Amino acid sequence: MRPVLFHIGSFPVYSYGVMLFLAFMAGVFVARAELNRRGLDGSYIYLIASVAAITGVIGARIFYVLGNLDTFSGNWGQVFDLNMRGLVFYGGLALAVPSCLLLIRSIKLPLGAVSDAVGLAMPLSLAIARVGCFLNGCCGGKPSGMPWAVTFPGSSTAVHPTQLYEMILDLAAFVFLLWVRKRLRRDWDLFLLSLASYGFIRFVMEFFRVHADPNAALFFQLVSAALFLFCCTMLLLRNRRKPVQEDAES
Repeated sequence: MRPVLFHIGSFPVYSYGVMLFLAFMAGVFVARAELNRRGLDGSYIYLIASVAAITGVIGARIFYVLGNLDTFSGNWGQVFDLNMRGLVFYGGLALAVPSCLLLIRSIKLPLGAVSDAVGLAMPLSLAIARVGCFLNGCCGGKPSGMPWAVTFPGSSTAVHPTQLYEMILDLAAFVFLLWVRKRLRRDWDLFLLSLASYGFIRFVMEFFRVHADPNAALFFQLVSAALFLFCCTMLLLRNRRKPVQEDAES
């Protein structure tokens, strides 16, 4: 655990922020390569990724704050804590997806193809971001007696390194998407598979994670299960149709 990597003068450089930046850059690299492979101008991903990053962080922070109002009551300045501790992926997804879809439509790019490129990059970015969670000491696990359990500074209890569990699963999802992407026949399929994989991973992880609110794990499992089932249903319904032509708007 190392929340602060180093200082520039008196200004702390947080490990979580650094890992978020690296996650952003890795995601941009992968998404641009995928757009270029599809014959599109990959340079557009810089604008799209910037909007996704800004709206994603805002949405993720809002979701976290709304779920922890008691923590911020009377000390609202912590909402803008530069440490960025306290981000919820589903909140970021809820705001970033519609914002980016509007942007993509406005610059007249095919929605499905761009969404697929972003979906391919998403598990890799999440895996890198989870390293930031581990260094920051957030998103921790339940007490564990396993040999690989970790004891964070300030605590005497060994816990599941859930951040590293998810990092491994996210990397596995990224490898799977790389393998399957050339076998998919329709735009949007890769994006739906990416969301489904995250829903599955998050559902599993909630068995090991610990939350201040005991009801939070069940809530996130229900949301994750709903996301997984929705994406799988859409994939099944879409691919039962004959692939006579590519989805027009995508």
